[in-house]
Amino acid sequence: MMNHPLGQVALALSGGAALGFGHIGALRALEEQGIKPAWLAGTSAGALIGALYARGLSISAIEAIACQIDRKKTIHLLSPFIPRGGLADARNLVTFLNEILGENTCIEDLQIPFIAVSVDFQTGDTLYLNKGNLVDAIRASISIPGFFKPVEANGTFLVDGGLRENLPLCILREFNPDTLIGVNVLKIKQLRFDGYFTGIDSGQTIDRSETDHFFERVTSALMPNRRTPTKDLPNIPYSSIHSLMILMTELANKEIRLADPDLVIQLDLSFMKLWEFWRAREAIEAAYEDARFQIIDYLKRRRTNKNYLSLR
Repeated sequence: MMNHPLGQVALALSGGAALGFGHIGALRALEEQGIKPAWLAGTSAGALIGALYARGLSISAIEAIACQIDRKKTIHLLSPFIPRGGLADARNLVTFLNEILGENTCIEDLQIPFIAVSVDFQTGDTLYLNKGNLVDAIRASISIPGFFKPVEANGTFLVDGGLRENLPLCILREFNPDTLIGVNVLKIKQLRFDGYFTGIDSGQTIDRSETDHFFERVTSALMPNRRTPTKDLPNIPYSSIHSLMILMTELANKEIRLADPDLVIQLDLSFMKLWEFWRAREAIEAAYEDARFQIIDYLKRRRTNKNYLSLR
């Protein structure tokens, strides 16, 4: 919105699996303050939600889509499969996205200039997908290595952009926005910037009160004849996903330091697990309240600083 005091806004949405539903609440809070991005970039879950918004869908429409995903729908969209290169079959998810966004919709057709971040799995290069088929770009951006089969495109294999830029702020600086805002859904146990010295105590036990129900069902479907899973170690899918989330959290922190955005909305969705896609309503409402407070506080501080400078 040209008349808004923030001017032209560039918005980055982070990856975070099911926590990505929190972006819907943040977008609602931004709209309430008259803030709508002139440019939008998203990684993984952020690319998916960002694409819906850039396509022109209203917040209420995006909420309705998200909230129809229950446990049964989650299993349908993330069908256990044994393809080369992935644990889950994305075909049902692609069909779902084509129905919503249009099978032939291109990124160039969107109402808001949009970038989906992916990574060239062969070279490690970051790819800012800003042209071509929209659903293919989303599919590439969400392709968590080991979970989804990589997307074969551009003469290479494309995987989840979170491997390099989980909160794509720096690329948006190239558009010279008046205000740069990021939404980070991975405010889960913020990592220390530096390591620290400590002893090792192998006698200290682990709290095993929480189990990995969804991925346990997936792996049980893949290996029906295996023994009852041990609780002594995290299973392989959980270990892979959680390891990636640690990496993505640190990469988001790094991106924030490098891009120096005007505002980063840090959403605390730690009450949810990364694969609980059936909890969209809870994620949206919690994120909305969290984002609303942070946005209002930012606007208040911005006005205060502007008034102070005008008096000098």
